Amino acid sequence: MKNVLPGRPPLLFFIHIPKTAGSSIHQILHRAYGARLGIYYDRSPAEWEMTLARPDHGLDCVFGHYWFGLHAHSARPYEYATMMRHPVEAILSYYFYIARQPSHWLHPYALQLSMKDFFQLPGGILDPFFRNYQSVYLLGRAPASWEATLRIINGHYPIIGVSELYHESVYLLKDRYGWASAEVFRVNATPNRPTLDQIDPEVIRLITGLVGHDLQLYRFIRKRLEKTIERLPRWKMKQLERFKKEDRLD
Repeated sequence: MKNVLPGRPPLLFFIHIPKTAGSSIHQILHRAYGARLGIYYDRSPAEWEMTLARPDHGLDCVFGHYWFGLHAHSARPYEYATMMRHPVEAILSYYFYIARQPSHWLHPYALQLSMKDFFQLPGGILDPFFRNYQSVYLLGRAPASWEATLRIINGHYPIIGVSELYHESVYLLKDRYGWASAEVFRVNATPNRPTLDQIDPEVIRLITGLVGHDLQLYRFIRKRLEKTIERLPRWKMKQLERFKKEDRLD
């Protein structure tokens, strides 16, 4: 994480990990940054490389589905942020999303197989989409070791939120990056999805086998977030409580 120059905010790389409330965060970022928000899907990787190499590119945040590593081209100081979600819940949400998206490559499998059979498909089919996929986004590659993971997390991500503590996560992001306001947007939620206790325990076991590193990382990130919240001064805790009640904070 490059040092941030006084009076100039860092360029924020906000990674949208699928099924982690990223669509809601997008709405917040759009209001916070306006024309200074870059959307990753709008340019090719080569175009991003050229854009970020210019210190006067006019962006303060880059949001989208991309892996850690985009900063390699940045001429400006930068930080990373993202949201995680409990890995089993995230994969269940991802599965039900695939089941209602005919354009997704895995849709025919979700349509024709039981959930149990789906999660027993060969690794060559499942792994690119599901195996520790949150870690892959955060690290830019499949996780190698816990020590290597911590080096990247502690060195580049001052704040990683978790969707289960959504208000708290947004509050800390707003506080760090000086957003004028924050509002809770509930978008892109999977309708009529079964709850965790309605899912076959064998399916849960199969999913858990796909996300061992994600689970370890999620627990670490959530604990780190909770400790940060505990250290907030009383007046900020009051702000946070108001935000949780009103879904908006100016």
